[in-house]
Order: sequence, then C-alpha cells, then structure tokens
Amino acid sequence: MTCDTAREMIPLYAAGSLSEDDGAELIAHVVGCEVCQGDLVETMRLAREVRRAFAQIPGPARGTWISVAARTLGTPVLRVELGSELAGLSLDVGATKTGLPIRGSLSILGREVPVLRI
Repeated sequence: MTCDTAREMIPLYAAGSLSEDDGAELIAHVVGCEVCQGDLVETMRLAREVRRAFAQIPGPARGTWISVAARTLGTPVLRVELGSELAGLSLDVGATKTGLPIRGSLSILGREVPVLRI
C-alpha cells in the first residue's frame, strides 16, 4: 500500500467505516510507516474529540417532538388545485396520528363539495 492510499483510508478507519480487510491492510502499512502512523494517531485523536464534543451538545427539551407533532397534525402537507373560478378540483394530503389522509373536493361557483376522503 502506498502512503497516498493510506492517507485516503485513515479517516475512514477513524470513523469505523472501513472494511475489516481494508483496515488490516492499512494497519499493516501503518506499522512500518512513521509518517502514516502520525497521521493515524492525529486523526484518531481528532475523531475522539469530535465525538466527545457532539456528546456534550444537549438534545431538544423533553416534549419538543410531541409539541411539533401536535402543531403539525392536520396541517396539509400537499395541496393541488386545478380549475378556475367557475369549477375546480382540489386534493389535500394531511398529517395525522394514524397516517396521511387524502381529501378531495370539487368546487363549483365557489362552493366546495367533498368528493373524496381516504
């Protein structure tokens, strides 16, 4: 393995995303190469510091996701309208606790008539 190839693989190794075979090949190279050893040690140290820093970031307050869901339930996710002032068709896709209901309505002279509810 060349040093250039090793330098490309070191961040993957530090992140734990290198295959076992590639990892073994990298370690075999690093054992005999002081420059790549230094790169590996520095990258592993940096990866550890980044993981530690991310672990200290507080998550959202308790109940945040429930609050967001409660505010968005029933809110149309998608609305498609076709037609004019005289006649038209609209389809709505919303968000509820049980799924994504689809509603359709036909409008004639400004008056909406529900025609679809799935």
